[in-house]
Amino acid sequence: MKHSIVIVDDHVLIAKALRSIMANFVDFEVWYECENGRDLQNKLAAQNKVPTIVLLDISMPIMDGFETALWLKENHPNVLVMALSMQDDDTSVIKMIKNGAKGYMLKNTHPADLEIALKALIASGYYYPAWAASKVFAS
Repeated sequence: MKHSIVIVDDHVLIAKALRSIMANFVDFEVWYECENGRDLQNKLAAQNKVPTIVLLDISMPIMDGFETALWLKENHPNVLVMALSMQDDDTSVIKMIKNGAKGYMLKNTHPADLEIALKALIASGYYYPAWAASKVFAS
């Protein structure tokens, strides 16, 4: 059984590239992409089915990743939120975790590392690379 993924990123090129990369991941399938959290809310309501994982950018217009992660935590607590961002500062990492993100990756990660992270997220319910874990424990 493949695990379903929804990509939420306001950069269309990034979202399409991620979808293309993940098409090669045997255990995962991308259902669709969303431009922001509001778009995700609308598509979840229209589809009437919930993905296993939401790959979530932080900086987006209308409804950003922080708001979206919190909304998912409150409305779909079983969804595994993986933040995928360029922001590697302590405040962003900690706020995403507090808002319900179960993982955090940087957009400059290698595709093979993304697949490893997604598998770890499914297996253990969370995935934080060493750099992100050290920021959390340091705070």
